[in-house]
Amino acid sequence: MYRKEKPLVLKSSASSLSNNLSVLVALEKGVLNYAVVHKAVVNIISASTDGSTVNSRNIVCKEPSAAQQSTPMIIQAKWVCLPSRTVFVLTSLKGIQMFESDGSAMIYWHALGDVNSTDISEHANFGRGITGIGENFICIGTQLGEIHVFNVPAKGTNVTQKESLVGHRYPICDLASSGNQMVSSDEQGNIIIWSLSGSSFKQTHSINGSGFPCSTILMWKNVIVAGFGNGQIRLYSAETGKLAAQVNAHARWVTALDVASDNGMLLSASEDSYVRVWQLKEGNQMPEIEYVNQECVTDQQLVGVQFLHPQGKAFCTTGYDSCDLSFYVQS
Repeated sequence: MYRKEKPLVLKSSASSLSNNLSVLVALEKGVLNYAVVHKAVVNIISASTDGSTVNSRNIVCKEPSAAQQSTPMIIQAKWVCLPSRTVFVLTSLKGIQMFESDGSAMIYWHALGDVNSTDISEHANFGRGITGIGENFICIGTQLGEIHVFNVPAKGTNVTQKESLVGHRYPICDLASSGNQMVSSDEQGNIIIWSLSGSSFKQTHSINGSGFPCSTILMWKNVIVAGFGNGQIRLYSAETGKLAAQVNAHARWVTALDVASDNGMLLSASEDSYVRVWQLKEGNQMPEIEYVNQECVTDQQLVGVQFLHPQGKAFCTTGYDSCDLSFYVQS
């Protein structure tokens, strides 16, 4: 179903982090942008759709204060496409950074943790889980289980923190959104469904976990798809929060999911070296999932996967300690 194409080579290898691949597709410009985290550096590759032009650059995560010039480890990097603006977001062991979409200029820095606190558990508070919702909100999860909501203007650097959503008691693993709904997952597998009405967030449903981290989560139409540390994929109804399907999809940790927005094709990547292709269906009563195909990326613990086309005609993967961006195109 898919054939393997020539890989692109990163300047440094991918770290062992879930969701360690972000793709910004700009078909109107004929450019695809890829971002992969390596320790305190984000490797960014910009390539033309025909592959004739490839440019590489790095973004190094540095604390902006003069007194603290350390380079904290990056946890996640992701492009967030809001209706009026695209922002490149980094989360690290020290805080949250937002950049212009090309990474050229930092527009916002938000420190996490309090080194002056008497409670040593508050000294570190990494960010993980990034999504955009509504016209101008970017939501970012934290180690303390809070979700920080930022108001991002259409241009300029006047980013403000609107509020912190409290519902999780464990570190956030991932966030995803669709329309005016958002889902959040944590290290115990708990999932919370939130709704946005105007500028206010409300918790609508809570799904109890089974002790395995829900490392990656996404939404497609009325379907929530969650990947877990035990290799399972679970489907839930976004309206009711009820479990619709459970698949023993992989032999090891599910590290990334992605969906083709036009037709509901689903990708799952795992540390077991396999990318599996599934078909999502909304169903009459509850969402459904059907196995379609698989590809084995030999000798790679996969840490990221993304479709490059809204109809699922091509996708790419990243693997731990590998410098290759592997590509697969429908044959």
